[in-house]
Amino acid sequence: MDLKKYDELRKKINTKDFEGNNRGLDKWLWRFSFVGNASSIFFAYFLVYPALLKAITLNFITGNWGTALAFGITLIFLVIFEIVKRYLIRNFSNDYMVNKRKLNFKLFGWSITSIAVVALSFYLSISGSKNLASTSSIRNIVVQTATVSKIDSLSSVYDEQKQIYVDDNEALRAVTSELRQILANTPLNYITARKEYQASIDKNTAVIQENDAEIARLNAELQIKVAEYKSESDVTKSGNESEDTKNILLFVIIVIFNELIIIGGLYFREYYEYKLYQINQQKFEKIYQKKDRYHALLTFVYNDGKSTSGDKVITGLDLKEIVAEKTNIQNSNKFVDNFLRDMDRLGIFVTHGKRRHINVTYDDALEIIENYDDAYHVLENMR
Repeated sequence: MDLKKYDELRKKINTKDFEGNNRGLDKWLWRFSFVGNASSIFFAYFLVYPALLKAITLNFITGNWGTALAFGITLIFLVIFEIVKRYLIRNFSNDYMVNKRKLNFKLFGWSITSIAVVALSFYLSISGSKNLASTSSIRNIVVQTATVSKIDSLSSVYDEQKQIYVDDNEALRAVTSELRQILANTPLNYITARKEYQASIDKNTAVIQENDAEIARLNAELQIKVAEYKSESDVTKSGNESEDTKNILLFVIIVIFNELIIIGGLYFREYYEYKLYQINQQKFEKIYQKKDRYHALLTFVYNDGKSTSGDKVITGLDLKEIVAEKTNIQNSNKFVDNFLRDMDRLGIFVTHGKRRHINVTYDDALEIIENYDDAYHVLENMR
């Protein structure tokens, strides 16, 4: 291992604290929570928009204006809902962390409100996702229409085939009817003629029966093929409905994961920030305490901002007596010495001879303290 590789490992290992381990997770969960909000709006849209569109077109206006109004109201409502949901979850998470992750009466209202909003969000998203995934009704109508069209076409083909036999039967029945009439009018002693007429009638009857049998066969064949088409249609429609069920289950899983991402991203942000505050509180709080005390002393030295550049600063002895008398600061003398030394170093005070004088205005002095260099904080932590 060379020095460069060791330096990379050293930096990596040294950042394996709470902040280093969770900074990336917090950043990505926070970003993904916004993606989750957008996804919730997308899924809920398919529940809210159709209901609003129906109500608006029935009671107010129709056409493009009705569609635009329904779309606008849906989008505004869902965006407001997601913003409110984010604030409610964040507020509850923050109070929950501050309360050491314990529920009490104070948090009861937040918890009930947050749960109600999250439950409503689940309902909107899941119901909308079910509407989005339920496409079988539309596809089944297409399948039914195609099946009816195929059956009609097939029936037309068979009707044309049967019509040949139907027409033949009609002609044969007409001829047979005439032959029967002739036979009835033929004298009984015309035996040969009557036999010929009867033979023709029997022949026609046989042909008619054959034609009827062929028509029956064609009808049976048509019914079989119609049954096959309907069976195929039923299988396709059943498959569409089964696919709907699978899609709905998939979308429900996505919605649940999506809501968990939102809740997890918001909760983890509050947990991460509060935990960082707790970890660093002891290290940085003394710096802010010293800065607040410096503000107070500057206000006193500047006589509430009335003193200005060139005015004399109260002597160190007098300031020590006042601080010791009016405050509970431990080692007040040392604190005053540090204060005066820091003011000299920062250029707020300047020494002329044996006396300190104010070097900058009151507002400039407060700004210098407020923007105290971070390097000073580092040195403070090394003490």
